[in-house]
Amino acid sequence: MRTILLTPKQPSGGVMVIALIVIGFVTVGFSAWVGLLAQRGRSAEVEEHATRRRVSAYNSRAVIREYALERMITSSGDANGVSFDPFASSSDVDDNGNLKEGWTVTTTGAWSGYPMESNTRLAGLNGFSPTWDYPYSKVVDVTAVTKALGFVTNGAGRLEQSLTNSSSYLKTYVRSRCPVLGGDLLIVHRSKLSAPVNPVVSGNISVYGRVMHFVPELPATNYTARSARFIARPGASPMELRPRDLNGNGIPPSNLAWTPITFGRVGGVTDLSGKLNIIDDSTNGGNSLRQKLSSSAATIQNGGGTPLTDPRGYSNNGLGTVIVTPCVGPSNPADLPSVVINSEVNEIIIEGQDGTNLNSYSLYRPALAVVYVQDAASTRKLQTIRLRKQNRRRMLLAIKQKGDAPGPPVNIIVEDTNATSEWHLVILAENTPLIFSADTPVSLIRIPGGIQTDSPLAGPGAGQELGLVLQDDTRGLIKLSPRAAWVETIIPDKIPGTASDNTW
Repeated sequence: MRTILLTPKQPSGGVMVIALIVIGFVTVGFSAWVGLLAQRGRSAEVEEHATRRRVSAYNSRAVIREYALERMITSSGDANGVSFDPFASSSDVDDNGNLKEGWTVTTTGAWSGYPMESNTRLAGLNGFSPTWDYPYSKVVDVTAVTKALGFVTNGAGRLEQSLTNSSSYLKTYVRSRCPVLGGDLLIVHRSKLSAPVNPVVSGNISVYGRVMHFVPELPATNYTARSARFIARPGASPMELRPRDLNGNGIPPSNLAWTPITFGRVGGVTDLSGKLNIIDDSTNGGNSLRQKLSSSAATIQNGGGTPLTDPRGYSNNGLGTVIVTPCVGPSNPADLPSVVINSEVNEIIIEGQDGTNLNSYSLYRPALAVVYVQDAASTRKLQTIRLRKQNRRRMLLAIKQKGDAPGPPVNIIVEDTNATSEWHLVILAENTPLIFSADTPVSLIRIPGGIQTDSPLAGPGAGQELGLVLQDDTRGLIKLSPRAAWVETIIPDKIPGTASDNTW
């Protein structure tokens, strides 16, 4: 019988190797996990700083827009510029006790000149701006210093956070343009009286362009005009108006975001609510029509109670009647300049043209303005404006009744033998209700221009129509007319004067 001896097998090293490999993978995985956690922690810090930087950049933009809206538009200049740091606090001081810069330091240089007197027109046009045409611009360059996050290696070889100043540049444009000449053919403003008067629009009025309405909370019955487009300023109260298109169908108001606009100062404060104060107010820097005209030696200035005759087309009998002839004709080629009349007038007659004087001469004469300002103490009150024949000389007609009491209505009567009576007019009315009517042969009062008013406006009755159409020749008239102003901010691609990238 054979005996077989079984001897124990020697331990193998493979198991040890596998165990070591597993331990190595676990160690590597744990190290990667720890590193990922550390990276995640740093990422959160970076995102926090990036968020603060973005907030700082938008704060800069908001600060300069507010500064431009409230200070620049109606100011003649700022010799010191402005520097604003909303994040600096009294507790944020350095070792020497000096206030540290915060995350946003917005700075502008000195500047001068009323923005609404600017005659600089830029080639670019922002399609979302309030105007349909190229505006005038006042440009102010702004520097915004924000904090940039970086990392530096300390003495122990570890990375630590580092904050450095980073400059960005923002171009700020104060834009201004006469909105009536830009396509807003009827603008209905808020009353600036202490007891406001509702600017009711009634009668047969057709607007072959856009209506801009600043008081949309009025009852629907307070507005009967028809228009191609309609925009209303958003307010605290719901919109009650129900605008209709030229065919009488309901028209949806524009729902685009409303750009804050101003027509200047009211009561010494820049107004953004849609009040009108553009005819006569010396505190409304750069946008007061009477002050603009009075600075010109060519302007005829006449007290309504003082007789005056000018062969170029102006006559005041001193008894309450003023006759303005915008275009005498080739027999007297000297053009009537702009006219400013002060108080004591009952009736203004505007003698238009007919025949070749209308068709071949008047339309080539330079634009002019006729301004009537009536003091509250005036004994005579303006009652009637007569538009005789037709008029193709581009003209601005501005009527203002001063004081805090509602002005009495003024009748605008068209006296013509044609079915369509055409008057090239931009009409401005402050505290002056207007009532349009016409002789029987006239079925259409056609006004290439528009109306801007803060008072009731009444069109003609049945069988007649007041039609507002765009003035397609604004030469001279656009510089003469008061403007609306707004602010646009643009971040240029490059820092001015350098090749450096400019990112926010």
